[in-house]
Amino acid sequence: MTREQRNQAKGRLEDLTFRLSQIDGISNLLSGIACKHGYTACPRSYIVECDKISEEIQAELDLLEKTLATKWEFLFNFKSGGWNSEVAFTREEAIEKAIAHYGQPSEDHKVLNIDVNSFRVSTTGNAAVTNPTFFLKLSPYFIE
Repeated sequence: MTREQRNQAKGRLEDLTFRLSQIDGISNLLSGIACKHGYTACPRSYIVECDKISEEIQAELDLLEKTLATKWEFLFNFKSGGWNSEVAFTREEAIEKAIAHYGQPSEDHKVLNIDVNSFRVSTTGNAAVTNPTFFLKLSPYFIE
């Protein structure tokens, strides 16, 4: 996830939170009308539909909150060879952390010169390929 994507997700979270409060208010209003004047004034299907919309919004909110709370492991390469990782919410944050740790990439560095274009989210497949011994020991199927 990039910083821009994260900011968009935060904006979407705010919008959905507002919409959820609005749809819940509408549902409560319709329920009040139905109780006071009967379902002829406000069909039950309107209330049921509001509840369905509310559930859909809440499901998306839960997913967004989980996504925004997740830090990712970003693998990156050094131009001289080798790799390492940083854990961060966004690719840009991972790059900033790596630069803070290893220094600004430049042509002068012969060792530990970060390849900024190589940052990618780590997957199980990456871990298995980049360091099979380490991966196997972390695997639940590892037998000593």
